[in-house]
Amino acid sequence: MPVAAPSAKLQALLKEFQQVAAMAGFLNHGFDAPQLRLQFTLYGRIRTGTEAEAVGAIPRLQAWSGTVLQKLREDSAGAILPGQVLVAPIQPFQGGGYTVVVNATFATKVTDSGYFKVKTAVLAAYQEAVRLREAGLDPEAPALGAAE
Repeated sequence: MPVAAPSAKLQALLKEFQQVAAMAGFLNHGFDAPQLRLQFTLYGRIRTGTEAEAVGAIPRLQAWSGTVLQKLREDSAGAILPGQVLVAPIQPFQGGGYTVVVNATFATKVTDSGYFKVKTAVLAAYQEAVRLREAGLDPEAPALGAAE
């Protein structure tokens, strides 16, 4: 029995999700007609001045990732499965300072008609990762998804 080719809509959605993921991570995918299976990796990355600051930032960065993953599930009405947070080794910069990266991985399936909540949730999460990279962990900043 031949495997059905993915619809043009699913192929277009894949390109949109790949563009979003390129903001601060990457995306693996597979077609399982009539669904598109997606596995995202989102990078939560900050730069610190000292190694001690980098070590101290890890718990806050893990908490940030946990909040992002929880918000993804809520905003997608549970369509995004529970994610996993992994901390990468602290990396020194040649010009001084250190980088701390936390990877949040999560997966979902979308269909031609059931993609909007997932797309909106994923876009918000990747925008938050870009904000984190540019502004850092600010204790005064509102939490992800707080009232605007």
